[in-house]
Amino acid sequence: MNDLEELRAFRDEVRAPGRDRLAPGRERLLRSAAGRRRTPVRRMPVRRLAVAGTAVAALGAGVVIVVPDGGGPPPVAARPVSATVFLERAAQIVETRPDHRPGDHQWVYTKVFHGRADPRAPEHEVHQESWTRFDGLKTARYSNGKELKVEDEDWVKTNEDSEERTPAQWYDHLRALPGDPSALVTRMRARAREYDAEMRGEGYGQGLDQWVFRRLAGFLANEPSIPRSGRAAVYRAIGRLPGVQVRQGAKDALGRRGVAVTRTADDGIRDEVVLTAGSYRYLGMRVIAARELTSPAVRRPVIDQTREASGVITAGELPFPRRPVPAGTVMIDQALEASGVVGRPGQRP
Repeated sequence: MNDLEELRAFRDEVRAPGRDRLAPGRERLLRSAAGRRRTPVRRMPVRRLAVAGTAVAALGAGVVIVVPDGGGPPPVAARPVSATVFLERAAQIVETRPDHRPGDHQWVYTKVFHGRADPRAPEHEVHQESWTRFDGLKTARYSNGKELKVEDEDWVKTNEDSEERTPAQWYDHLRALPGDPSALVTRMRARAREYDAEMRGEGYGQGLDQWVFRRLAGFLANEPSIPRSGRAAVYRAIGRLPGVQVRQGAKDALGRRGVAVTRTADDGIRDEVVLTAGSYRYLGMRVIAARELTSPAVRRPVIDQTREASGVITAGELPFPRRPVPAGTVMIDQALEASGVVGRPGQRP
C-alpha cells in the first residue's frame, strides 16, 4: 500500500461531521463577523498590480513606493526617486514631442535673468534679451535697453567642439549625439581628457565627471536650438553619471518651482540644473557652495599711475586676500526667463 492509499484508508475510518455538529461553530463565527467592521479580502496578485501602477504614477511626482517582500502594506514614508529613473522618465516624455528644425532666416530669441547681478546694474543687463539668426550670420540686442542694434557676424565656427557654434550648428550637433547613454558618457569623458591635455592638466580641477556633468547640463541651456532626440540623450547620459541626485521643491532664480538635478564636485561646489516637474523643461542653473569654502586669491592688474589715463596696464599683479564662502552661498544663479523662435529681431514669442 502506498502513501496515498494509506491516507485514504485512514480518512475512511473517520466519520464525517453532521450539520448538527457544525451548527454551533458556524453560529459563533457569524456572531463574531457581525460585531466587526467588514474589511476587504486581499488578493495578492491584484494588489501587487495596483501598487505597481501607483509607483509608475508616482514617478511624475518624484517618489517611489517601496513594496515589502512579505506583501504587507507599504511604508508611510516614500523615498526620492533616483536620478536615473527620474531622467529616464524625462527622456521618455520629451521623445514624444514634435520636433521642427527652424529655418536659416528665423531668429532664436532668449531672455536670461541673472539672479546674482550687481543690484546697481541696469535692467537690460539683469534681464538680458538677445536674438540670433538660426544660421548665425546676424545677432541683435537692445543697446542701453532702448535701441535695437542688429550686427553682422562674419564668423561661422566649423570646429566640431567649439563653444561658439551657431544655433543651426548646435541643433545639428545635438541631434547627432549617441542615443546610448553609456556611449555618450564615454565620448564626453574622452573630450574632457582632450580638453585637460589642451589646458596642460588644468582642464577639470573639480573632477572629470563634474566637467562632464557641466558640459551636458550646458547643452540643455541651448533653448530652443536643441532637438528632442538630443535632449533625451542628454537626460539619459546625466542619469548614468555617479553622484547625480534629484532634489524636489527646488526654485530657479525667478522663484519658479521645479526639480533640481544636482552633482557636487570634489572641491565642495554643487552644480544644479532646475527642470519643470511635469514637462521637464529647462528653467535655469545655479552654482552653490555645498560646504564652507575659501575663495581662491583673485589677482588684479597693477596700473602704472603715471600712465593710468592712457589705460596702459603694467605686467605686475597684486592678489586680493582670500575670504571664506559660507556653506549654502549661491555663487551663480541664472534662469531662462523666455525663449522661442521668431520671424525677426525685436519680436518676442
